[in-house]
Amino acid sequence: MTSAKLKHLLHGFIRRAELYVLALGAERRCAMRLDRIGDRLVTMGSRINFLRSRIAGGLAGEAIDADRSLRAALKGLKEDIRGIRCQLVSTPKPQLSARLERAFARLAGIAEQTYCSADKLQWEIDEHDDRFAG
Repeated sequence: MTSAKLKHLLHGFIRRAELYVLALGAERRCAMRLDRIGDRLVTMGSRINFLRSRIAGGLAGEAIDADRSLRAALKGLKEDIRGIRCQLVSTPKPQLSARLERAFARLAGIAEQTYCSADKLQWEIDEHDDRFAG
């Protein structure tokens, strides 16, 4: 009888260990996905800031976005970022690990920065191109 109980306890322990390892793997994959999204947003933010610096550096002689396609793309990017931010806020986060909390916080911060950069660029293009309208 004792060996059967021991086998049962050992089997339960092994099963809990397996579930724990699987949960850690899923958590790691989730954090890595959040980090990859954050990295892509950082790259987009860098490109946006590069465009902003080019505009500030002297494209004074002509309209930047006469067909308004760049502004439309920025508007779409801002809508996508707004969707990401809404998902981050609405995602249930019961007892997250420190790794996932950092990934969520990092992505939220990057999304905010990228949204602000896109918004500034959109406004700067509007301001610049309004001088050439008409």
